[in-house]
Amino acid sequence: MRSSILSILFTLIVLFPAILLADEYTTMKNILIDMAGYVEFLEDSLEQEIVHMQADIITDEGKRFTRTLHEGWTYGVAAFADWRVADLDITVYKDVDGQWVEVQKDEQTDNTPSVIIEPSQTGVYMIELSIYEFSEEYTAAHYGMLIYHELD
Repeated sequence: MRSSILSILFTLIVLFPAILLADEYTTMKNILIDMAGYVEFLEDSLEQEIVHMQADIITDEGKRFTRTLHEGWTYGVAAFADWRVADLDITVYKDVDGQWVEVQKDEQTDNTPSVIIEPSQTGVYMIELSIYEFSEEYTAAHYGMLIYHELD
């Protein structure tokens, strides 16, 4: 029994540094910690209501999804990426007669873009996250994104 415990401890001691290194590149923990900070700031400090949250892996292909946004609300879209991204961008498009027309775009060079959208009418919008520049030679990273609006 004692030798098996020693064997397990030895294995953990030898493998633990490798496990930590792998974890640094594959874990979503830091993104979720950052997301919790955004949630706390938006809800508690700015009195905003979060209506959508997501976290995922992003590559140079970016991420796109659609969402109905409603007239009479002012929406914010905030995204953030881990250290592997030097410049993350948000572009918002509105569906106009089956064509995506750009209505808002982040112009900053950073990995924490945000945009404000004030729909003139209720409709379907496409939100596109794109990597303008990775840090070093990375080709994938983790990101988080929130959509929010003011409380009534």
